[in-house]
Amino acid sequence: MSDRTTEEYRRHTLLSAFHGGAYKGRIWKNKKLLAEIEGGSIDDVLDKLREFVDDQFATIASGRQQPTNTEDYVAAFRNILKDLTDGQLAMLRAHYHAPHHRITATELAKSADYLNHSAANLQYGNLGKALYEEYPLEIPRRTDGTLIYTFMLTNERDKVADEKEWVWELRPEVAAAIEALGLNN
Repeated sequence: MSDRTTEEYRRHTLLSAFHGGAYKGRIWKNKKLLAEIEGGSIDDVLDKLREFVDDQFATIASGRQQPTNTEDYVAAFRNILKDLTDGQLAMLRAHYHAPHHRITATELAKSADYLNHSAANLQYGNLGKALYEEYPLEIPRRTDGTLIYTFMLTNERDKVADEKEWVWELRPEVAAAIEALGLNN
């Protein structure tokens, strides 16, 4: 068993270690120390560090006004562009070019050559999560309390009775950011 663990969590570096007779942890983001925490074990410290980061995100998100602005999305996209997959970029383009910026997960899957809508939902959710980690907003949660990261890209919309699946509508500020960054080409 190691007496030191480092992990990346939501674009933060977490360090948990046994040092000086105690279990201690530190959180860094962009090489800046954000917090130091103590706990009962390496795992306990890591849990507390993750909770600290999650609480920071929740506080920032709850303080943001809706609707958001394009400039904030442009900045967030710039920070994650290098990490986006070809499939995620293809889905963004397809969503942008869809009539009224509305598209189903099946159509997103086809645009990225994914086998089905589940793969598209997973990848679009991962893209939304990356955006959330750069620009936290209040977004809907599942019944178990987990965030639905797709709503970083889309507006909340109910499924219409005659529709076979959800239709995702791109947030206007996301569409404007896609255009501003030339991701629509």
